[in-house]
Amino acid sequence: MTKVSIIGAGPAGNYSAYLLAKKGYDVAVYDEQPVIGIPWACTGVITGDVLSKQIRLPENIIINRIEKARIIAPDGNSVEVKLKNDIIVDRARMDQHIAGLAKEAGAKYYVNHRFIGLEQSNGKITASIKNKNLGNVIKVESDWLIGADGPRSEVAKSSGLFENRKFYVGLQVTANLENDNIIEFYPSEKGIAWTVPENNKIVRAGIAVSNQASIYFDEFMARAVGKDYKKKIIAHQAGPIPLHNPKAKTQKGKILLAGDAATMIKSTTLGGINQSLIAATAVTEAIETGKDYKKLWKAKIGRDLWLSLMMRKIMNKFSDNEYNKLIRIFSSDKNKKILETFDRDEPRKFALKLLMQEPKLLLLSRKLLF
Repeated sequence: MTKVSIIGAGPAGNYSAYLLAKKGYDVAVYDEQPVIGIPWACTGVITGDVLSKQIRLPENIIINRIEKARIIAPDGNSVEVKLKNDIIVDRARMDQHIAGLAKEAGAKYYVNHRFIGLEQSNGKITASIKNKNLGNVIKVESDWLIGADGPRSEVAKSSGLFENRKFYVGLQVTANLENDNIIEFYPSEKGIAWTVPENNKIVRAGIAVSNQASIYFDEFMARAVGKDYKKKIIAHQAGPIPLHNPKAKTQKGKILLAGDAATMIKSTTLGGINQSLIAATAVTEAIETGKDYKKLWKAKIGRDLWLSLMMRKIMNKFSDNEYNKLIRIFSSDKNKKILETFDRDEPRKFALKLLMQEPKLLLLSRKLLF
């Protein structure tokens, strides 16, 4: 029986384990944390229509359903757009649920086990994994090794696939704040910030920037949550967020990278749960058919990841004044309709329509060329 070792019990690792175990593969998942899904560093926002094509989540994992988003310019002006089917999930429960499905299908799980290196010989991959409970290192031989171990992937580093990566610093808190159950995005020349409601009294508020994270975090929290925001904090989350690299190597022989470990992140909103789940389908197909893994995942999500990266490169060059102009452009009824009609996980479906309909966007996006 073909043996598959998966490093990391997040969305990409767990869903890969589930799909492969269902097909009869001998699957083992190793995660360095003692409890699957904890700690987490994620807004938990998922576009439900895209998610439903992969997996259905039970209601106890969905903690909120959101109907609107508000994009707030640096000058305070804003535009509200309707959302089709956005959900906010309990990320820990989600990871645990998918891991549970994988276990039911036959996958074996080992928590508190940290991947520390690998060797290859005779067509087999031998992973060195430290049992953090006992302190000993075990050797695990498999036919395939899947690196789904996050932005700083040790599998990528050990296999020579960790190259030319750029990261944002993500800082987030869960805080007490009365709100109108609308997701708020705050784009600016410093980076991106957000408040995501868990309910009408609690939000997840955070920022993602390339530098001076603590300074911008304090500024944003004072603006969005209040000058006394520290008194309102319930919990802290933090972590690196990879910027998508379309040239990143995601396969070396029978070693595959998926999810954050492969920089499969939407560069516009810096989310990646749906992309991780879709990548898992490519992992499964590559193992089952022997087809080129990179071609498989690029056919599924490559164009949208590339386009969101191009959009991010444009936005990274925007001044606050240009963001103010952008929000005014989006405020027109005709442009709002396009934003509301198409899924933000699939920018290829709306970006060209917006550019063709709104010449002012072309003037702003000229920055990409210089």
